[in-house]
Order: sequence, then structure tokens, then C-alpha cells
Amino acid sequence: MQEKQIIKFIKGELTVDERQKAIKWIRSSSENQAKFNLLKATHIGATFIDTSGDDSAIYYKRFTQKVKSKQGYKYISAIASLIVISIFLINYFDQPVEKTEITEIPTTDIIEKNIINTVTSKGVKSEVILPDGSKVILNADSKLTYPKKFSDSTRNVTLIGEAFFDIEHDSNRPFLVDANEIKIRVLGTTFNVKSYSKDEKIETTLVSGKVELIKDLDTTPLELAPSQKGVFYKSQNKLKIEEVNSSNIIAWKEGTLIFKNTSMSQVAIDLERKYNVNFIINSQKLLNYEYTGTFDNLSIIEVLDLLVISSPIKYVIKDEKVILEMN
Repeated sequence: MQEKQIIKFIKGELTVDERQKAIKWIRSSSENQAKFNLLKATHIGATFIDTSGDDSAIYYKRFTQKVKSKQGYKYISAIASLIVISIFLINYFDQPVEKTEITEIPTTDIIEKNIINTVTSKGVKSEVILPDGSKVILNADSKLTYPKKFSDSTRNVTLIGEAFFDIEHDSNRPFLVDANEIKIRVLGTTFNVKSYSKDEKIETTLVSGKVELIKDLDTTPLELAPSQKGVFYKSQNKLKIEEVNSSNIIAWKEGTLIFKNTSMSQVAIDLERKYNVNFIINSQKLLNYEYTGTFDNLSIIEVLDLLVISSPIKYVIKDEKVILEMN
């Protein structure tokens, strides 16, 4: 297979049939697998961008020099191979995963006057079954508030954090999610909401069905179609629709983090939530960078090592904190 075709595969630009052929080729030999691993790692390095436009070319050249060395090849192949095992199911297919395995880790349920607050700490996910049978997968560092019994007219919940919703259809009772400055109204559908207080935006991604985003009671609701994401930018008080691969958005359910042109400050925040560690970015210049890449069920050390080989980052672990600096 030509290198050009492999790169298209990495970028998700092939048709379903072409993807299947690429997967078959990669799995056919260890040499093909190693070639794919190397190109994948190189692509990750190329997508770590300095938005200030200063040094991105320099760091990319440094990265490619690491790749060409024998020792660098072995190291990158070892790291990249950790990603390959399940990357085919998450990065390159548009169909969402329907069944999710959730580790049984205790969460906090607080019941006050028939209201239930389910709270997850950093590093923990939890599955919640609502009174109507709807399922919610609650991501780390999140809080879901809902009544012990829904009313006869509506089904209201409040979310702080991130959750994937699989809602039972009920034409007589719309389902409403209060996500800080945005309200989401549905009848029966699957969608993801990311609404952390610390984040600069609120994101609602539709997987199937139909949802309406309500910003103000006196404005027309914004309707999403499947594989669309509604993004509310808090500082601008602006709501925008983006086309997305919904499978990438909900990959966190399976332990995978996928970043696309994501600021390093946001990358650090998401890593803190998933791994229950504290990050300190010790370089103002590093905040200019945006990262594109996939961390597929890696340990925190493997994540940090991958950042080192694909970017101008170095890290130090001190007093149970991860300190990121420019290399």
C-alpha cells in the first residue's frame, strides 16, 4: 500500500471499503504494522501546532529526526503500537459504540427531598439508570441531578460535567437537560453533553435522533442533526453548529481521549479529569500550542511519553503534580 493511502487512512479520509482494505493490509504483516505505527506517530507530531506561528517547523524537524534514528524508531513503534489495537474501532468508523462496560467504582449518591445527586470524582465513570429507564454514562468529575420520579409532563435533569445520554422515547414527556447556560430538549435519542464549569465552552453532540438547544426562552431553539455539535462559547455568548464525527466525541466512554486542534490548557484539564492528577503548565509559550492526537486506553506515563516524542514538551513529576515545560 502506498504511503499516501496510509496517511489518508490515518486522517480518516477513506471510504468504508478503502478502510477495510487498509486494515487488512496493516494486519497482514509485522512490517506493515511497523510502517503504519511510524506514519501514525509522525502524523501526531505534525499536528502539534504553535498557533503563534513561531517554532512549529523547528519542533517538527526535531521530531522527524527522532523518528529517523534507530532508537527513536523502536521507541515510537512501541508507543504507537499501544494505540493501534482498538484505534480501528474508534477513529475510523462512523457508527457509535452501543454497549459500554463501566467499571463498578463507588460514586456518591445524595438524596434530598426526593432529589438525587450522583457525583463522580476524577478518574471515575459511572452508569446511571433514570426513573424512566433512560441510561446515562457520567464521565469523571461530573454531577447529575434528577428526581426520584419524573413528573407527568416533563423529565428534567441538571448536568455539571460530561455525560452520554440514551433517552427512552416518550412523546408525552420531553426530556430536558439543564447544562448551565444551555438547555437541551429531546424526546428519545442519544447524545453527549460536555458542560464543565471550568471549561470555556458547552458542547452538545447528537449521535442519533433529534435535539433542540435552547439558549434563551425568547429565542428560537437551535436544532441539531446527527453528527452535529452545538458549541456555546461562554465568553462570546455565542452558539455555533459544527459537523463532527460523533464516534470521536463519545470515545471517552471506552477510555479513549481524542483531541483535534485542542489547546494545551484544555488537553491538561481533560487529562486531569481522566487520570486524577494535577497538571501545571510552566511555560506561557506552551499555551500557544494546539494538539491533535489520540490516547487510547494508555496509562498517564504512556500519555506523557507520547507527548514528549510528538511535541516540544518535557515533563517532571513532583509532589504528586505533573509539570509541563518547553523542551
